[in-house]
Amino acid sequence: MDWATRHDANVQAAEPQADQQARVSCADEDQGWTGDAEPSQAAGSRAARGNDRQQVVDLSPERGEDLPRSIRIRHSTEIKALLERGKRKRTRNLDVFFTPSPASRSRLGVIVPKHGREIVERNRLKRRLREIGRRSVLPSLDVGGRGGDLLIRARKQAYEVGFSELLLEVTEAVEALCLDES
Repeated sequence: MDWATRHDANVQAAEPQADQQARVSCADEDQGWTGDAEPSQAAGSRAARGNDRQQVVDLSPERGEDLPRSIRIRHSTEIKALLERGKRKRTRNLDVFFTPSPASRSRLGVIVPKHGREIVERNRLKRRLREIGRRSVLPSLDVGGRGGDLLIRARKQAYEVGFSELLLEVTEAVEALCLDES
């Protein structure tokens, strides 16, 4: 017995079902294909994600539904400076830092440490804090003429809290910090 016969496995090919026909591909089978055929479902779903979709929510003319890059605090140097120089207000679930800014618009930064949580929970908390800052805190700072840089750092307990309690804590902390500035 040679090497090939000793080590070959006895593998049988799966037989086609009675209602299925065996398919044998040819080297030139795609030559007759035309581009006029209907696209596949995957291609259709990609087309549905295109720019021809209707907007679900009308965008506000003065501030869109996103958080523009110009009002985000993203660079580590800016965050470190805010942590060192900014006034801090501690709540049960958050640390809020505020410093007056010479910029024309208020800016927002969010820090959400892992605290041993799954990424889904962490992203949910980040989205909630960004939404609170974008919809309620930043507009009130801009309207009140108290523009500044705001940094919100979540504490371990923030993962257990609902949106309304986070909103209440952030607004109270920002009001307290802005009153100290006046």
